[in-house]
Amino acid sequence: MRTPAGIVAFYASTALAAIMILAAALALALFVAMPRVADPLRDLPQNPWWFAYRDPAPQTTPAALWRIACAIVAAGIGAIAAFRSLALFRRHSSPLHPFLMMFLFSLSLECLRAGTALLYAGDRSIAVAVVLTRIMYWGRFVGLLGLLLTGLYIVELKYRKFAVLMGVVFLVSFAMAAYIPIDRTVFLAQLTWKLGDEQGVWFVNLVIAILVIATSAGGAAVRKDRRYYWMAGGLTLLLVSRELLFFGLAPGPLAAGLLALTFGITACLRALVAITPAGDTPPASRAGGE
Repeated sequence: MRTPAGIVAFYASTALAAIMILAAALALALFVAMPRVADPLRDLPQNPWWFAYRDPAPQTTPAALWRIACAIVAAGIGAIAAFRSLALFRRHSSPLHPFLMMFLFSLSLECLRAGTALLYAGDRSIAVAVVLTRIMYWGRFVGLLGLLLTGLYIVELKYRKFAVLMGVVFLVSFAMAAYIPIDRTVFLAQLTWKLGDEQGVWFVNLVIAILVIATSAGGAAVRKDRRYYWMAGGLTLLLVSRELLFFGLAPGPLAAGLLALTFGITACLRALVAITPAGDTPPASRAGGE
C-alpha cells in the first residue's frame, strides 16, 4: 500500500465494496417495499451446512432477506476494518495487513446474493445467476487464501514480491471458482446455486483452514513469541465467521457470524500492533518489495 499501485488497488477495492453494499441495500429495500416480489424466495431448500439440506419451512419473512441484510452488514464491517488496517499498516508496515485486507474486501462479494435473488425471483437469466454464484465462491477462495498467506508470513515465508503473490491468489481462486460444477436445477435459500461437487470444495476449504490455523499458531514457536497465539485465535474466529456467514440463514447463526467476524478482526489487528515491532520491518527496506 506504500506504492502508487497499492494505493490504487486499495481505493478501487473500497469503491467496489461501496457499490456492492449500495446495490444490495437497494435490492433489499425493493423486497421489503414489495413483498410479492420476494414470494418465490419463500419455498427454497436450505443448506445450513456442508451436505446438510432441509426442506422449505413456512415462514412469514423469507430467510433470504435476512441473508441479504447480513451480507450488507458484513461487507460494511470489512470495509471499515480495511481502513483501520491501512492506518496501522502506515505506522507498523507489516506485510500481514495487505493479506488481511484481501479477506476483508472479499466479504463485499457476499452482497451479490441480492443479485441472484432478484434474478431468481424475477425468473431472469439462470446463466447470469450462475456467474454471480461463481464470483461469490471466487471471493470466498480469495479470502481464505489471503488468510493462508497471512499464516505463511507469520512462519517467515521469505518470498517478498507481495504483488505477485496477490496476483497468484486471484488467478488460482478464479480457476477454482470457474471449474466448480454447479447444479442449475437447485437454487438454495442461501441465494446461491447448489454445487455439483460439494465434497471436493469442502475438502479444499478444510485443508486451507487447517493450514491457516497451523501456520499462524506455529508462529509462536518459530518466532518464540506467545503473542502469535492471539493472532492465531483471531484468524480462527475469522474462519468460523466465514462459515457462519456463508451458510447461515436464521438470525441467530448470522448474528454469531457477525460477532465472530468483529472479534476476529479486533484480535488480529491488536495482535499485529503488538508483534510487528518484534518481527517485521517496513516493506520499503526489503529487497524486491511490493
